[in-house]
Amino acid sequence: MTNDPFLDDLLAFLGASPTPFHAVASATERLAAAGFQPIAETDPWTDLRPGRYTFAHGGSSVFAFVIPEGKRISGFRIVGAHTDSPNLRLKPNAEYKKEGYAQLGVEVYGGVLLNSWLDRDLSLAGRVYVREGDRIETRLVRFTNPMARVAQLAIHLDREVNEGLKLNRQEHLAPIFGLAGADARDLTALLAEELKTTREAILGSDLMLYDTVAPTRGGRDGEMIFSARLDNLAMCHAGVRALIDAAAEAQAGDVVPVVALFDHEEVGSETAYGAQSGSLPRALERIIGGRGGSREDYHRALAGSLCVSADMAHAVHPNYESRHEARHKPVLNGGPVIKINAQQRYATSGATAVLFRELCAKAEVPVQHYAHRTDLPCGSTIGPITSTLLGIRTVDVGNPMLSMHSIRELGGAKDPAMMTKVLGAFYACPDPDGP
Repeated sequence: MTNDPFLDDLLAFLGASPTPFHAVASATERLAAAGFQPIAETDPWTDLRPGRYTFAHGGSSVFAFVIPEGKRISGFRIVGAHTDSPNLRLKPNAEYKKEGYAQLGVEVYGGVLLNSWLDRDLSLAGRVYVREGDRIETRLVRFTNPMARVAQLAIHLDREVNEGLKLNRQEHLAPIFGLAGADARDLTALLAEELKTTREAILGSDLMLYDTVAPTRGGRDGEMIFSARLDNLAMCHAGVRALIDAAAEAQAGDVVPVVALFDHEEVGSETAYGAQSGSLPRALERIIGGRGGSREDYHRALAGSLCVSADMAHAVHPNYESRHEARHKPVLNGGPVIKINAQQRYATSGATAVLFRELCAKAEVPVQHYAHRTDLPCGSTIGPITSTLLGIRTVDVGNPMLSMHSIRELGGAKDPAMMTKVLGAFYACPDPDGP
């Protein structure tokens, strides 16, 4: 197994990002190290100087962009992805006792493969609201020790379980948090101890469960990745790394490269921090205004803009090949996948598919295509949402993977670098002809 610094950085990013809040912090850390300056949405953007900027939106979404040296901006090159992954999240009054156990009440977030959460070494991560004097601070928290487990019923008590496991989301997914001893620490005490504050200072929290097993290379020759949250943190990492690599060249051009990492894609994006919010259109208009442009200039820039919606794609499964469209079977380490759907669940058009294939050819990267079986309902992405909000040409792409929405997913070790290379070419591409 050869040393691969790029892949090592991806694994570190995945491991450091058990929640969308941590993913934003991890992305921001990489952007800051590459010279991207923080700018707040509450700051005036009336005189944006050429340079590199980033801002977090609500703590779970993050945007970054490069302002070129020239006064005129001809368009935007946007890579969009999402920071959230399906998981189990704690309810506000999560703690209770039952049959001598301490348990946590959870809610299923997104399209979770429920069985994959059984008998895993789980811990808690998220953000906590802490009173400090007359201020309320938001702090990230992550317990690294396994502290919870969703225990499956023994086969002796369910002899038909292998004929089809049925899980009730309310009754069967509550993790065991410990034994219900009178002197056991509660969650507030644990949070106060971890954050080195008092329990009275803990005002609230947004906590979720995650698998404590670290991301790793796998397979006979290290050709695969085994990790949680490949969907969609692998695409967040690719977008951020591509923007960092393209920043210097972009400053000499006339287009603004943007990476937009949204929250709440897995539950429909209809939130203040999701792709259906006004956060991206608002930021793009403020960029034009900050360079002295008018609203007319903003609309002209949108007309010259392009978007890549980057979300992981389905690789063909060798045990279930009949579930795949016969002539569209992406493979691991086969390069980026262009996703197409006639019902517009993906935003790819003929023109944007050609554009992305040309970028792959320029980057000397192979390209694959995915279409869903016609007799199965197709999932969607932020692509149709972004293209509808902004009216810009969009292509939906992603790296191939297996076990999508499982607590542990499987991808190819070569695909992340290939996608990043193509996204770098996209950031530099001129406005093509076509609708």
